[in-house]
Amino acid sequence: MFRLICSGVVMLLLVAGCSSDDTPTRHNDFTPLTSIEIIAAASSIAAHTSTTLTVIGNFSGQFTRDITTEAVWSSSSPDVAAFLTPEEKNRVTGLVPGAALLTATVGNVSTALNVMVTPATITALTINPAAPSVAKGLNSQFAVRGTFSDATTQDLTFDATWASSVPAVATVSDAAGSKGLAQALAVGTATISATFDGVNGATLLTVTAVALQSITVSPANPTLLSQSSRSFQASGLYSDGSTADITSQAVWTSADPDLVTIAANGTAKTVVPGTTSISASLQGISGSSNLKITGGSLTRIVLSPASFRLVKDTSAPMTATGSFSNGSSRDITGVVDWSVANTAIATVTTPGGNQALLNAMAVTAPATPTRVEAKSGLVTADTALTVAAPQLQSLAIAPAGLELTVGSSGRFTVTATFNDGSTQDVTVNADWSSSLDTTAAVDNIGLAKGRVRGVAASDGPVTISAGYGSKIVKAPVTVKTRTATVLTISGNPALAVGNQVRFTATATYSDGFVQDVTEDAAWTTDKSNVAALADSRNQPGQVVAVDAGSAILTAAFGGKTQTVTLTVK
Repeated sequence: MFRLICSGVVMLLLVAGCSSDDTPTRHNDFTPLTSIEIIAAASSIAAHTSTTLTVIGNFSGQFTRDITTEAVWSSSSPDVAAFLTPEEKNRVTGLVPGAALLTATVGNVSTALNVMVTPATITALTINPAAPSVAKGLNSQFAVRGTFSDATTQDLTFDATWASSVPAVATVSDAAGSKGLAQALAVGTATISATFDGVNGATLLTVTAVALQSITVSPANPTLLSQSSRSFQASGLYSDGSTADITSQAVWTSADPDLVTIAANGTAKTVVPGTTSISASLQGISGSSNLKITGGSLTRIVLSPASFRLVKDTSAPMTATGSFSNGSSRDITGVVDWSVANTAIATVTTPGGNQALLNAMAVTAPATPTRVEAKSGLVTADTALTVAAPQLQSLAIAPAGLELTVGSSGRFTVTATFNDGSTQDVTVNADWSSSLDTTAAVDNIGLAKGRVRGVAASDGPVTISAGYGSKIVKAPVTVKTRTATVLTISGNPALAVGNQVRFTATATYSDGFVQDVTEDAAWTTDKSNVAALADSRNQPGQVVAVDAGSAILTAAFGGKTQTVTLTVK
């Protein structure tokens, strides 16, 4: 019984010892070294020159390998040939003419090689490469070969003394471990010379402007939703170690245009799910980023509002919502191609992000509206646009007033009533101003019009004015200084790939005042390949689910931060 147990232990130890990940941890120490061989770059050398020796070990006839670093060297005639270079222990230098027996020993195995040191003298030196051009920041390794009086040639790279005529343009190393290695420092020319026993050899090195070495495309390996856009950047690494943004210079290509297209400025537009890559090329150098596309294929576009009636010379926002084959839906306003059947009547502008503005310029014929279309691939949607020119009767502003905290914001809207009884939101068409910008500033550009930001505490109400046509409406804003004590995030953290979900941030202050600060909070997600911000500028707090996994959504406001863990399925 005891023998059986011992046998099992031995077998386990043997199996454990034999397991391998194909990465040896040390040299073979169980197959004996039986013989060694010295290989010389040259069997005879001129006096004052050197050569290197290599040792090859034979292990019981089963295999051989280079064991030069393990050898201990000696010379029978150190006054003729000796090992004088600590950095290269296998380099032997000929001192005077004669013969020497060189011995290499590894463990208890030795072998010897006869080396002759000749009285030949140097007659000429030849440097290679001859007259090279090197980009600034790069290196060039030079070698020199000597021709001797006995018609032999020998590599003298190590034995020669190296110098540069213009070190500011290029330096050349004369150190034992890097002789002949030149570094290009500045545009220009420098003579690289090698000298041995009074004989000189030289060549001209031309340093050219920095050269592009590699391109990095970012973001690296992103996951994006179908029917979305993303800007890629290209960064070039140059020969002098510098980097530069070459996004606008590079030529951009998509490996599969059916999955994603990319514009000359690096802006990609995804089409359908799949995997592909985006590449940037310049001066024969390329870089790429792999791309995974999720979220289903677009099946339908729904426009909002379903039909338009606008007053001439006004604008109104439009929204395109996409429905997808995986059951998801999301805002694709900034990705679809917008058009108007009669461009003399109206145009659509896309300021960026998920924004589109319909601009009415001329009155339509009675009962003959024009069509506004949104299209992506073969999927289209359209809506009717009627443009009229009624007379403005009155303006109304809402809400009647705002109370803000320093660092927060609120919005006003303006509605116009016309003589035909119609009404229209003219917030983006009104001209907005504040009686005291340093206390309450109001935005007066694009879809941000009417947003008021609390800048500093007010002694009394600040008046916000909105003018449209010949009418002006006003509303008061008070701004107070408060300390936020609690920040909360509301929204469903369980998401399905492709869907867009709105989250809100609410601040509670020390005096009990509660305020929606969704537009004022700084929103981030830690894994944009799982969950990304839909449009951080125009849709704060709105998240699109990109791929399965979990991500942390963070809102920061008033010195407080709050997080919620999103789960995407």
